[in-house]
Amino acid sequence: MVEITVCGSAVERAAAERATVTVQSRWSAPSPEAAMHAVAEAHDRLVTDAEAHEAEGAAESWHADRVWISHHEEWVGEGQPRRSVYTAAAAVTVRFRDFEALGTWIGRVGLHQTHEVGGIQWSLSDATERQRARAARTRAIADAVERAGDYAAAAGLGAPVIDAIQEPGTMPPGPVAPKGRMAAMAMEAADAGPAVSLEAGELEVRAAVEVRFVADALRHDRGSAGD
Repeated sequence: MVEITVCGSAVERAAAERATVTVQSRWSAPSPEAAMHAVAEAHDRLVTDAEAHEAEGAAESWHADRVWISHHEEWVGEGQPRRSVYTAAAAVTVRFRDFEALGTWIGRVGLHQTHEVGGIQWSLSDATERQRARAARTRAIADAVERAGDYAAAAGLGAPVIDAIQEPGTMPPGPVAPKGRMAAMAMEAADAGPAVSLEAGELEVRAAVEVRFVADALRHDRGSAGD
């Protein structure tokens, strides 16, 4: 009996269904009160927008769990005393279902000097990710079976039988950087400000599995030689 150990893998693809973006309100001023006041007003506008998007169904969820203030001394000129500068910031993160609504919102908030828009993180819905992961795992097993069969045939062995299955390492399947159709961004005119047209690329869900097989050597009958 011969052991054959192979690694099977598979990739499932699906169009992005969710887009998560973080918008930060940030302002610097000579006093902490002035910096915090400007940021508080800007942050309130973002929270109001996030609540409205969620209520309308354009967003799946949102949270605002980051706020900070810092201080540094700014050089003014030779022989001049340094000037104190206080910087305050707060952030709102929204997970959108509606990419058109997201593009419109980015175009609008980008008009304010206090707002900084971070990168967009594309993802699948939980249900789609589970479905694609299940399909990838099934195909990974089939890939391992095919590989083991090829090795067994090449080595002159019988049909391999699965003896053990194990996931290699700790690499859970999940979306990676968009491939194929890349995320495209283009500016369009709108009354409330420029909207951003967003098209998400396909995301990949990967699965890998290590499978150990056993196979018997083929027996070749030999005829008896006559006297």
